[in-house]
Amino acid sequence: MEEMNEFESKPGRTFWRDWGVYCALALCLAIIGAAVAITSLPEKEQAQQPIREENVARAPQATENPLLEDRPVIAQPSDAPVIRIVPEVEPTAEPAPAQPTEAAVAQASVKTGSGDRKAQAPVSGKIVWGYAADKLIYSKTLDQWTTHKAVDIGCPEGTAVKCVLGGTVEKVYTDDQLGRTVIVKHSSGRKTLYANLNDTIPVQEGDKVNAGTVLGTVGKTALSECALESHLHFAFFVDGKAVDPASKVKLG
Repeated sequence: MEEMNEFESKPGRTFWRDWGVYCALALCLAIIGAAVAITSLPEKEQAQQPIREENVARAPQATENPLLEDRPVIAQPSDAPVIRIVPEVEPTAEPAPAQPTEAAVAQASVKTGSGDRKAQAPVSGKIVWGYAADKLIYSKTLDQWTTHKAVDIGCPEGTAVKCVLGGTVEKVYTDDQLGRTVIVKHSSGRKTLYANLNDTIPVQEGDKVNAGTVLGTVGKTALSECALESHLHFAFFVDGKAVDPASKVKLG
């Protein structure tokens, strides 16, 4: 009994007797926790590893996007040649060229201005009395100085007098001073006068005439110019105003 009491009286024995069960339990818990920690360590490391490209599933192509399903499909160009079928069209007859109007012919027959074409003279001959609208010239017949708004073209009596432009015969009459006279109206406000003609006039008022149409023959009916040699009295008017015939017609 004394030995037992002596053993029990030592501090170490008293500690294990009182706390031994708890120490064993704590040691078991520590071992279990360590085992659990060791087991879970690879999973944490694997979770912390960077994601590699081969481990990531490929995303679906853009065609799987439902927002693109309603878009129209655009056909890609092809290298294959395109064959077009052209329907046969029956050839149609070409329309006949339009005939120029009388006014166009008349206007084309003479042009005014620098470098433009002039009309042909009504008769062939030299000027025996010139144009003088702004100055006075001497008249042998009247024995006085006067103006002369025309030209007198010398030519034999009976010479055919031709119209210089196409137009319409406006007047056929006998003037007190100029004798038998024909006035032709042309386009663009132009008129021509032919005087000192013979009594026989082959045209009448209202007749359509062309450039070259014979209006009469040279006579001796102009009393105010009877002292001159045989000639045609020829005048040219634009918008009612006399102009120098040499600026519109080839004279001399």
